[in-house]
Amino acid sequence: MLLVSSCQKDNGNSGNNNGSVLIKGSIAPSKRNLGSKSVNTVTLADAKRVLVFNGSNYTIADIVNGSFTVSGAAGSANVLAFLDSDNGFIGLLCTRGLNMLPLVGLKDGDNTVIDLSSLTMPGDSVVPFHDPFGDEINITSKEIEAMKAVGGYFESLSKNIDTDSDGKPDILDKKQITMYTQFAIFAGKWGINSTPPTVADVSDLWINYKLIIMGGSRLSASKELASLTGPSGGEYNDIKMQDLLSNPSTEESFIATFLRETMAGMDAPWGSAFLPFKKGTYSLHLGDNKYSLNYSNIDAKYNMVIATPTLHTNSEGKLTSITIEYKLPDNSSVNPKILLTNLMLQLNDHSYNRLFNSDRLTAETGYDELVFKTPLDISNLYQIDVFYNDLLGNEYAIIWR
Repeated sequence: MLLVSSCQKDNGNSGNNNGSVLIKGSIAPSKRNLGSKSVNTVTLADAKRVLVFNGSNYTIADIVNGSFTVSGAAGSANVLAFLDSDNGFIGLLCTRGLNMLPLVGLKDGDNTVIDLSSLTMPGDSVVPFHDPFGDEINITSKEIEAMKAVGGYFESLSKNIDTDSDGKPDILDKKQITMYTQFAIFAGKWGINSTPPTVADVSDLWINYKLIIMGGSRLSASKELASLTGPSGGEYNDIKMQDLLSNPSTEESFIATFLRETMAGMDAPWGSAFLPFKKGTYSLHLGDNKYSLNYSNIDAKYNMVIATPTLHTNSEGKLTSITIEYKLPDNSSVNPKILLTNLMLQLNDHSYNRLFNSDRLTAETGYDELVFKTPLDISNLYQIDVFYNDLLGNEYAIIWR
């Protein structure tokens, strides 16, 4: 699923290595066009802050004297949303039909500086005078096209900056709430030595869906008192919490997993079926506190990469290496550095005991091969899970049996 929403074009009048890239720009004061807009209409000239999304994280920077400098995460999709003095949404940066900057293929790596120059807003999107694609960001036209999808994913996320409705961005109080989708996809049988993988029909993949919600370090949550309802106007009656992990990091107080379970058919590879969540406004309840969350879902296949493992063994049948091939659902090859921020593999036996758990692969380490210094006994191998995060923070689990 390439969760990148398309944006309005000008029409004549857009592996994570944990590095950061400077992004600069300026907004010139402008007079309101009273012939086409009312006096009360907010324009780009009213922008006072820039909200930067990358993955499930976001930061806020002030616009000072019409100029701003923000940091974007290298190897991720970075979205720039412009806000007024009340943190109201004005518009998203857009170039080449994309309302995001995929900070991959960078001209100078982490040392790359992107100066967007002056910004205008001829329609619903903020357009830079300088287009960084083909200069600071070097990806092909085909790859840019692959990053386009319908929907308002980022605009929806930008509405979540004040979930408690206290008039200021939640992140300033470390009470931010972010959400993403997790997809578990049955892909087929892995390859081994000269036997190629058997890939399932991508037009009929079995997919389980989960909604993951994370809370900032100053929020309080418990499994007993947390719940999710929605979407507004068409509430589900089958949302349940699968798990809540408390204090997973210094930045987060909890990670909650919600799902919608239905009867699994005889062909269900895991004996379970978790339904997708539709787009809309959901309410997260943490004890007596209620938070409003906007969620935008886009079909999983928009950003799906079929990460296909082939195992290589020695004369004793022990695993010495795993090579991984990457293809889009249309069976065309794709460079994983363009779409992924990290990837890891897990090998399990029939009882789901862990035989092997890899380190995270990134653009720096490379995504193509895992080499085992000590050959691994795989006589009890039953399932291989290939986990990756896309540029937007959504998680995919590609399952092989």
